[in-house]
Amino acid sequence: MIIRRCVVLLHLLMLINEVSLQVTVEGVIGGSVVLPCSSKEPQLTTEDITVNWKHHDSLNVYAIIKGKVSVEGQDPKYKNRTESFPEEYRTGNFSLKLNDLQHSDAGKYQCYIIDESTIETVELLIKVPLQVLIVGYVGDSVVLPCSSELNTAEGITVHWRHNDSLKVYDIIKGKVSVEEQDSAYENRTESFPQAYKTGNFSLKLNNLQYNDTGNYMCHITNELLIYSMELLVKDEKDQGTQSRTEKIVTLVALLSVFILLCI
Repeated sequence: MIIRRCVVLLHLLMLINEVSLQVTVEGVIGGSVVLPCSSKEPQLTTEDITVNWKHHDSLNVYAIIKGKVSVEGQDPKYKNRTESFPEEYRTGNFSLKLNDLQHSDAGKYQCYIIDESTIETVELLIKVPLQVLIVGYVGDSVVLPCSSELNTAEGITVHWRHNDSLKVYDIIKGKVSVEEQDSAYENRTESFPQAYKTGNFSLKLNNLQYNDTGNYMCHITNELLIYSMELLVKDEKDQGTQSRTEKIVTLVALLSVFILLCI
């Protein structure tokens, strides 16, 4: 039995000429993304085109059988969300468009080009834009939210980035790491290690400065999710002005109520 399994495994390995990690693609919740896959054969006949798209090596996402789209064995979660480009099959383009992106779509996708015995792999990251604008004031602190559905801190890796490039903070396998932190954030960042187990990877940024304004991304690599949010840093004078404005508005409201009661 063991010998037979080894022979089968060896046969499969011989059939697969190439396994390549092509690219990492980012998509946004609710949006669409194109997962690339192309053949090395410049011209193909319809009968030669058989391609299978899978997610996590097992979920059936999409199939092209002898040049025709087939969704017979498609996993229900991808129903009415997938499409390809039939007019480009003959040129070797078997890319897949995935619509209405969801959290669970994150992960590795395999494009099996049967006639060439090749597998092309694409990793899909899902970006979750948080619909919040966080406002802070120069010299104060703010907490940038980031949470995960994972209920363990073991092996968790999280990267905080500012404007896509500046390295703000890292959690490597459940432990804080500031080795590659940009000098602009030195001694100004902290997280909540005791809350990692509950999936809380929020970041506290202290002694705010004007140049802290911008987009912040929390990349939870274990879930292949990227949370995005905007931070606006204002001057302390703005805070005082806002407080005075709020007081004036409140006073006017109270005065209006008083007048109505008197009438």
